[in-house]
Amino acid sequence: GKTTLARTLLGRDIGEVRDEAHVTETAEVQVLVESPAGDRLMLWDTPGFGDSLRLAKRLAQAGNPIGWFLSEVWDRWRDRAFWSSQRALRNVLDEADVVLYLVNASEAPEDAGYLDAELQVLALIGKPVIALLNQLGPAGASADHEAQQAERWAARLRAARGVHAVLPLDAFTRCWVQEGTLWQAVAGVLPASKQPAFARLREAWRTRQL
Repeated sequence: GKTTLARTLLGRDIGEVRDEAHVTETAEVQVLVESPAGDRLMLWDTPGFGDSLRLAKRLAQAGNPIGWFLSEVWDRWRDRAFWSSQRALRNVLDEADVVLYLVNASEAPEDAGYLDAELQVLALIGKPVIALLNQLGPAGASADHEAQQAERWAARLRAARGVHAVLPLDAFTRCWVQEGTLWQAVAGVLPASKQPAFARLREAWRTRQL
């Protein structure tokens, strides 16, 4: 879903999409929008968390979780799930101002066994997180069903440390209203020093859509 969402936001094909785990193995950067003043908003498509349960346990046992993580090197071929986690987290630590955390909202929050571990890892990283609800409900679901599912996820995610907003944003369907809401949420968590540049980028995006 992450690469599909990146394609939707960018309006062009990037990366590779297949119905299997760990398709994206390295973080890939794309220019989402550029302002006339030369500001650039970069969108990173990262690997998935992989073995998030195991990673969260390791981090919880470390006296300095981030220091331990940065000193570890996992074998790509012998421990691919852990290596995927390492690639994703290292990119977030090095590059991200804001983390877009995509969840499969077609399942109930209580059925997502990975959720607590991934939220724990994101909290340790300390970057602001915006959770995006993808695939709300089964195909053909009513608007009421989707709204109820969205509220269940929002209630679950709002309690997580570091999650600043929970927004519906379908990776497969272009919706400028949802994207505009995402821009507003990102603006709300950026430091003051980056607000002027982001305002110029936001206006450049709006002009492009019009």
